[in-house]
Amino acid sequence: MTPSTSVPPVSTPSGASAGWVLTTDDPETGYHPTFTGNGYLAARVPAAGNGFAEAPVRTQFQVAGFYADHEGEWSRKAGLPAWTTLDVGDGSGTFNGAFSAERGGEYLVGGDWSALSSPVATTVRGITRYRQALDLRTGVVTTEARWTSPAGRVADVRYKVLTDRSRPHVAAVTVTVTPLWSGRLEITDTVDLSAASWTGRSRTTCRQGRIDTSVTALGSGLVAAVATTLSVPAPASYRLLGDDGELVTLDVVAGTAYAFTKYVGIATGHDTKDPRAFARSAAVKASDAGYRRLAEDNRRAWRREWAGDIVVHGDDRLQRQVRASKYYLLTSAREGSPWAPSPAGLSSDGYNGHVFWDTETWIWPSLLAQHPDIAASVLDYRVRRLDDAMNYAAGHGQCGARFPWESGLHGREDTPVWAPFGRYEQHITADVALAFWQYWLATGDRRWLAEKGWPVLRSVAEFWCSRATEDAEGSIHITGVIPPDEYTETPVDDSVYTNVAARATLRFAAAAAAELGHPSDPAWIRTADGLIELFDEELGRHPQFAGYDGRQIKQADVVMLSYPWENEQSTEVTRADLEYYVPRTHEYGPSMTDSVHAIVYASLGDAKTAFTHTRRSIEPFLRDPFEQFAEARRGGAFTFLTGHGGFLQEFLYGYSGLRWRADQVLVAPVLPEQLDGLTLCALRWRGRVFDIDVRHTGTTVWLRSGEPLPVEVSGTRHVVPEGRRISVPTGGPSVEASPTAD
Repeated sequence: MTPSTSVPPVSTPSGASAGWVLTTDDPETGYHPTFTGNGYLAARVPAAGNGFAEAPVRTQFQVAGFYADHEGEWSRKAGLPAWTTLDVGDGSGTFNGAFSAERGGEYLVGGDWSALSSPVATTVRGITRYRQALDLRTGVVTTEARWTSPAGRVADVRYKVLTDRSRPHVAAVTVTVTPLWSGRLEITDTVDLSAASWTGRSRTTCRQGRIDTSVTALGSGLVAAVATTLSVPAPASYRLLGDDGELVTLDVVAGTAYAFTKYVGIATGHDTKDPRAFARSAAVKASDAGYRRLAEDNRRAWRREWAGDIVVHGDDRLQRQVRASKYYLLTSAREGSPWAPSPAGLSSDGYNGHVFWDTETWIWPSLLAQHPDIAASVLDYRVRRLDDAMNYAAGHGQCGARFPWESGLHGREDTPVWAPFGRYEQHITADVALAFWQYWLATGDRRWLAEKGWPVLRSVAEFWCSRATEDAEGSIHITGVIPPDEYTETPVDDSVYTNVAARATLRFAAAAAAELGHPSDPAWIRTADGLIELFDEELGRHPQFAGYDGRQIKQADVVMLSYPWENEQSTEVTRADLEYYVPRTHEYGPSMTDSVHAIVYASLGDAKTAFTHTRRSIEPFLRDPFEQFAEARRGGAFTFLTGHGGFLQEFLYGYSGLRWRADQVLVAPVLPEQLDGLTLCALRWRGRVFDIDVRHTGTTVWLRSGEPLPVEVSGTRHVVPEGRRISVPTGGPSVEASPTAD
């Protein structure tokens, strides 16, 4: 039998819109606006389809790396002016004016945390036939409606907002107006400075369809520039509107469609010495290319990303939620960017735009499996700040590198002074090292390991050796820390999570040294072997820390020893930890906790309980109509990429049982009865591209391309040749599997 040379993808984003397009026809009830982004820049799009709105969710306009410096103490994300404004009017009123925010609805997102807090709703007047759609295949947000002006004139209006995945500095807004009356049409084209945040000095120039604006972030002095070029379909007159825009007026004929396109270029001082000139050049080039070319190039770029699809069979809503989660991660990260996504990504300045353990522990693994190029770029954020991490450790009398709990523009500790407990969450240094080790396991990029991975792993090992202390009996402890459970607001000793994580990273460093032929400090293994792992032999479970009294916990902590740390422990211990800590987890804690519970239950072969936690991980947290995570059941950061990343891990690593090894991948599939199947497309391991298709009747592993793929399933090793597949049981005992042609 001759094997085929490739395996056709199970799903393609160029197909039907089912599962790909999220829509709403109600801008009032429970409405939470979505956002579009290309990994460098992003814009939240309000119900009106353009412009700036304070509520129900503040529409922020973010660009990667644009930080202010708060009184020299800590950095925070600064926001751009609103560049999507392209309002339609008839002299008696405007389309945007038909949308207003009033108290009495769902939630407001605003403030330092972008926390869902105050009840606010959007009220519309004079709007019918409303529809807003987010196309996950392209990131384009389309808003269309019939508008009746205060004077009674009627027009059909359609907006499209595009952030170009193929051109990181480019976006476009187009509005097509079909008036049902003849007369004068007005278009208000502005770059609205009221949306800018944590900026001071600004400069704007306008002239006949061109706007150039720059703002300077407070404290840091960073400059960001927005340049726009407006394409008008007919002869028009232009009148300046203050300092930030123009009123464009033209004569229109009833029943004729008029399309206006605003080409946008964006740059910061990180990109160039002259952001205004850079942004202007980007806008002009985009205008020269035209909207159709931008849209096609953007579609093509997104199609490459969506080769790594996650297909959920038998639950259409869950399918939309999975694809939406993947989309939101990709809006905030891209190959070649030196910036790492914060908990809210580029959707807002939530958590001040700081980088926490959320990045490496929750967001990053969901990129690694199918987008290692983007995953590598995210890790570069830490590589570039290794010297800062070493200075941080030295400043506390320690060796090596200690990564801060929160960081932004720099690699210094950016935890605000009013939250000092964060400075004790030193497990983040191990969390960073785990991501670096996983990247090596998944890619086998030896040059990367030597140039980027090894310096970080070595420095982290040196930190833990200097941070740990040895008692008179020779046992080694880590004292004075706060574990992932942040209800522990005072430092404790021997956090079992911190100790196990530190031990693992010491061993990663030793393994990396052996791989590269570098000398390994004997203290690394000696410290790792001596570190205390608290365990209650009588009860058969881990206490969270020395002296833990069974109190309620905020989020997953001890249960994470099994995943992602893969601690050497029996399934009985893993189950005992789950059964003890799951009931003690606060129901109003963060969304990613149930994601870990689902993954760990799946690893025990308990698909039924795992799926219960999958439901719990989304249903209280996802906000309509665009499937966006809030941090907690009662609100919190929004859009919460940490939650989206944890949710995706349930499918990538939970129900598939996928784990990375240097010499093979492990697969341990289970499938809940509520689903018909799960297909993971274009997974990547060390140059191979493969699919995993999990069904109740069995699981297949297809190797699309690359050298033969070694796979271990239930303790049995298989080797899959290119273009072939193996079939193994789902959630059952190991059986002999042989490659078959696809």
